[in-house]
Amino acid sequence: MKQMRVLIVAGGTGGHISPGIALYEEFKARGAEVTFLSGKRDARFAYLKELGGDLALYGAPAFSKNPLKLFFFPLRFYFAVLKSKGLLKKRGIDAVIGMGGYVSAPMLYAARKRGVPLYLCEQNSVPGRVTRYFSRYAKGIFSTFEATKGFLKYDEGLLCLGNPIRKKVFVVESKENAKAAFNLKHCKRVILAIGGSQGAVKINELMLGLKKAFPNDFKNTGIIWSTGDFSHGEYKRRVQEEVEEGSIFLSPFINNVGLAYLASDIAVSRAGSGVMMELAAMGLPSVLIPYPHAADNHQEINADEFVKAGAALKISNEDAVPEKVAPVLFGLLDHAAKLERMRQAAFGAAKKNAAADIVEAVLKNGQAAGK
Repeated sequence: MKQMRVLIVAGGTGGHISPGIALYEEFKARGAEVTFLSGKRDARFAYLKELGGDLALYGAPAFSKNPLKLFFFPLRFYFAVLKSKGLLKKRGIDAVIGMGGYVSAPMLYAARKRGVPLYLCEQNSVPGRVTRYFSRYAKGIFSTFEATKGFLKYDEGLLCLGNPIRKKVFVVESKENAKAAFNLKHCKRVILAIGGSQGAVKINELMLGLKKAFPNDFKNTGIIWSTGDFSHGEYKRRVQEEVEEGSIFLSPFINNVGLAYLASDIAVSRAGSGVMMELAAMGLPSVLIPYPHAADNHQEINADEFVKAGAALKISNEDAVPEKVAPVLFGLLDHAAKLERMRQAAFGAAKKNAAADIVEAVLKNGQAAGK
């Protein structure tokens, strides 16, 4: 039986790309030939370079209300579909997996037209427009949350298998060595502050405000703080100028994310499904601050899933200010038993084998079809 040839299309945000790479890793480990397609704008994500010759880029257009951009949208979409069809034919693709977002749309459209089986991975509780539109043509849909089933009429092939997680997240190391990697070995406890692939100004402002307003609470507490690329310079300067002392590992992006999870006792984070499922897989309790302008308010619903499970507490974007967050955050850090219950609940909400389970489902369907 020949090796299955799979194309994964993902882009726009790390929340789409990272689980796509997790599937890429798993397919490669199973002997499949894999092409990873992303948008030209996504070349800024450094970890895409790890894919070498398996990476392809195209000019997938984003839908915009700007009249000028809207005028050229059909033409740009047409050319993206043409390139997609050529790629499908050239590489003899047997299955296409869309990770959501506008970047996926031209390739999914091309796959449908060429009769190539397509699959969809939906990271968030509320499916995006691309997932909703192409769900009627999909051979299978893989969701992260059970709540997704309430938003789609597609029942037979929808499997709640979780959000694929990259292998580098699953680090096996002692907590002390993990803390030492961030120069925080001397800290009694560690807070991880992370706002997603683009960073989050609200969380950056919150962490700076907490350090300034509650210096005594941070005497034995370190911070691993991911600011995002755009804000790193500003907050590095402000920490140096406005914060008297303290233990902070400040970085635009955390490369050793698995070690960061191991080193930390609690996370303060947005409620994107990618980071949430990584937190769960590593058993890290969290204080979630949903981004209020997320499409269809999906981060709010994502957070509610973890609150219901007991793995997280939720604070609204409006209430994410130092004087309201500090009692919640330090109340958890000072209550070991409650933190441990949340840790166990996080493990319970995790789906560590999501990538393997999704790949197995796709390969099984391919074998059944004689691929």
